[in-house]
Amino acid sequence: MTAACCLWLLAGASQAATPVQANVDYDAIIRTLDANMFGVNTAIWDGTLDTAGSIALLREAGPTALRFPGGSIADQYHWASDSGAPKPAHWVTSFQNFMHVARQTGAQAVITVNYGSGTPEEAAAWVSCANVTNHCHFQYWEIGNENYGAWERDDNIPAHDPVEYAHRARDYSIQMKAADPTIKIGVPVAEKIWRMPDRWTPSLLSALAEEGVRPDFLVYHFYPEAPGRENDATLLQAASEWPGKAAYLRQELQQRYGSGSAGIDLFCTENNSIPLRPGKQSTSLVNGLFLADSFGEIAQTEFKAFFWWNWCNGGYIGPEDRTNNNSVLLHGWRNYGDYAMLSKGPYPTFYTFKLLKWFARPGDRVVRASSDSKLLAVYAVRQANGSLALLVINKSPVETFAANISVAHFQAGPAGVAYEYGVPQDDAARTGAGPQDVVRTVFKTAGPPLERLFAPYSATVVILTPRLLN
Repeated sequence: MTAACCLWLLAGASQAATPVQANVDYDAIIRTLDANMFGVNTAIWDGTLDTAGSIALLREAGPTALRFPGGSIADQYHWASDSGAPKPAHWVTSFQNFMHVARQTGAQAVITVNYGSGTPEEAAAWVSCANVTNHCHFQYWEIGNENYGAWERDDNIPAHDPVEYAHRARDYSIQMKAADPTIKIGVPVAEKIWRMPDRWTPSLLSALAEEGVRPDFLVYHFYPEAPGRENDATLLQAASEWPGKAAYLRQELQQRYGSGSAGIDLFCTENNSIPLRPGKQSTSLVNGLFLADSFGEIAQTEFKAFFWWNWCNGGYIGPEDRTNNNSVLLHGWRNYGDYAMLSKGPYPTFYTFKLLKWFARPGDRVVRASSDSKLLAVYAVRQANGSLALLVINKSPVETFAANISVAHFQAGPAGVAYEYGVPQDDAARTGAGPQDVVRTVFKTAGPPLERLFAPYSATVVILTPRLLN
């Protein structure tokens, strides 16, 4: 096998295309991907979740982990009665429904127990129901959701207090692990709260350490855009923040736990463009590209979980909201917002999440990749079968890029496969003309000069099989 090969992926590039140099090293392994890196949030207000159609779409999209019961609602959700205060009396999707969906899709789960209005006993009973009675083997459990925020229900005194949280988290942890000693328990942290310095995380970790509590993982949420200030170009560079977030959280852990911090993992259990009042950017192709780019960046860090917010709203919490930022300065033709990956039909985030199925699966290894353009992101994975997969995202609304990708320590076979989603597919969803789904093509790799054109606002997975040498 040669030391390097240059792959120009698609012959006959237009002279108008902008050249980009990218480099990949097949032997420079960064990390191995966990099943929690392909996660989606599901919700108790989604009345369609446990239906044949939804389960079929989940299988199509390919998440290998699901989170339940759904964000801030968790801190007022009583799982045994499927109720919440002050309303409704009963939610439309129960924990029994969720267990069925998890079994049908083969997904593992992250469950968020009720800290705000619940008790350790209630949480422990939930663990016992899931793992002792129903043998679900749900390993990952969060104590509350975003408990640092005033928007979160918290009946404790004082509310939203890291010291009080640490004290109660000790009781939750003891009782939940008594129900099932094999589970892992996570606690919520932040880097910034509404662009203000983080005072919760240092205080929480110090208080937990004093209580003798060592969490199994930290839970982080990332929404880079502020309501009313959405900007497409800014969003498409926001994923570059992931390495800094991982470094900050690891530093805070090391300061409180020393060498014992090495066994505490980092999870992202919510990621989307904006934390509230979603406008047209949330349902646009740009948000789909952000999803792919965010996955590519976080996969190069030590974060062991990546969950997109969320699967489907099922007629609740602002689906197709037309009252927020629908500026003509934002890309997209849907003049409404929705956090979900699908409503009456799939949004671009559904298709770019689906695209990840061909890029990587649990157990695949991320390898080093780089690009000399901030507008063409290149990520790479060594798949379990030895193939090299590239995830290439064109963040420009107007430029076509001709990518020269130099790959060290790998020699490709004579043909490759590309899976692409971009403007033509999104336009087809509007007009009804042409393919709306990810497009698959087969191309030849042999014989330089070869090159690949990456169209404006597109996400592409390229799979190269190794050449068999005699």
